[in-house]
Amino acid sequence: MGPFEKRGLRGGDNNDANPNGWENMNLPPGSVVANGDSLATAEQYNNARQQRKIIAIFGNRYGSDNIIDAYLSAPDVVVSEEERNRVLDELANGLITETDKRNLLERISRPSDFENGLGDVYSGLSSKHERRILAEMTQAGFDNWQNVTESDLSSFLRSYPTPMDFDNRANSFLDSIEGGSGLQKRQEYERAMRDFYQKVYGKRDEYWQNIKSLEEEAAIRRNGGGAPQRSDSYRSFEGERSAEWLPGEVGYWQTSRKQAYERQVTKENISKGLWADERCEDSYFVRPDQQMYGVFDGAGGMRGGRAASQLVENVVREFSDNYILESGANLAYVLNVADERVLNDENAGASTAVLVKVIQHEGRTKLAYASVGDSRIYIVDKNNNVRQITHDEGEGSVIWNAIGVRREEDFVQGSSRTEQYGEVELHQGDRVVLCSDGITGDYGSDIMSDRELGFIMSRSTDALEASKNLIASARKNDDRTAIVFGDFSR
Repeated sequence: MGPFEKRGLRGGDNNDANPNGWENMNLPPGSVVANGDSLATAEQYNNARQQRKIIAIFGNRYGSDNIIDAYLSAPDVVVSEEERNRVLDELANGLITETDKRNLLERISRPSDFENGLGDVYSGLSSKHERRILAEMTQAGFDNWQNVTESDLSSFLRSYPTPMDFDNRANSFLDSIEGGSGLQKRQEYERAMRDFYQKVYGKRDEYWQNIKSLEEEAAIRRNGGGAPQRSDSYRSFEGERSAEWLPGEVGYWQTSRKQAYERQVTKENISKGLWADERCEDSYFVRPDQQMYGVFDGAGGMRGGRAASQLVENVVREFSDNYILESGANLAYVLNVADERVLNDENAGASTAVLVKVIQHEGRTKLAYASVGDSRIYIVDKNNNVRQITHDEGEGSVIWNAIGVRREEDFVQGSSRTEQYGEVELHQGDRVVLCSDGITGDYGSDIMSDRELGFIMSRSTDALEASKNLIASARKNDDRTAIVFGDFSR
């Protein structure tokens, strides 16, 4: 029996194959594709289809290049859940090598092959940022961007024939941008870098991103069961604290949009105990014993915002009670589970989320984090310098990624996936701020600048006072939630 009979190819003799099963997980109901399957967006459908092909190719990686080509050119491939789990286990254990990944990517055509010239691809690199990336990567020099040519692009592709070859160099470039010009400039170049990848590598980049998505899932599964490691008796953070960073007491406060509109949210009223009323759609999670915290902003003005944020809180609580969460990838997994839960609840709308946990890693104290939407995570150092850890997946009143996105018209686009997560080191004097966009603002005079946030933290003697001062100083008429913890010992 050949590999095609074993797994099945969608299209041809198998065009009525039922796609039910693992391949539709994480895809909320939405648009209908050609064969009648109800899926989410064209992008999500394409990603799921490409991941099925990747699983099939890695499962048969000892075959010939002709077999890889046949999988890549097929309309779709059907693989079993058992095979998918086996390939994920092999990814987690390093049995699928860099050579295996590169061999797959090299079988995919570029937007334009060398033989046909690269003029169209080169002309597509129209922005100054994209040309500067090319100038830096071809040794012409960052500031020589106006002089790069099609020949430089050809040279670049000889050095970096696949996106996986370019990844490490790209990260070094972004690190140098941040070191020289700050986080905001890095974020500009991160967006330009994504466009650069897509224009230069085309389908190779799409498959590379999906290989990395499978690698991330495999890393989470490494502890077993497709989820973070289960804990029968959760290990307390107590006793694991770094001598360099002090977690201190946590402080948190919350007020509602209605109270903001009615001008009730003042420092005086908060000092008297003003707290959010029942119309507040934000939820929050505070577990000092685990050093784990979250802010979940129910999408205001949409049906079910409060229900969505509470569902996210419930899922986070469930995982914190039953699993050991030791990385940003673990926290991202939790938020993706929350996304599924919200999508399957007809009463729930949408919610943003920021989730953090203090962990010990290689003898250092780190902040593991995950984020969806436009709530924010900051670290404020002992000199009150402010570092924004997350970037907003939205602008003003528009959000382009949130938990529970159901319809494209709800937002600019509904990706509904946790793409921001990782770990950052904590140092002596660092304080962590989690807040909804009711604190940071959207437009003009309601925006709270980094400088203002740092000044508020400098005038606060402890975490509770800092959370109250952030609430009272915010200017946006919105639900406001702030959580602060860290080292106020200075």
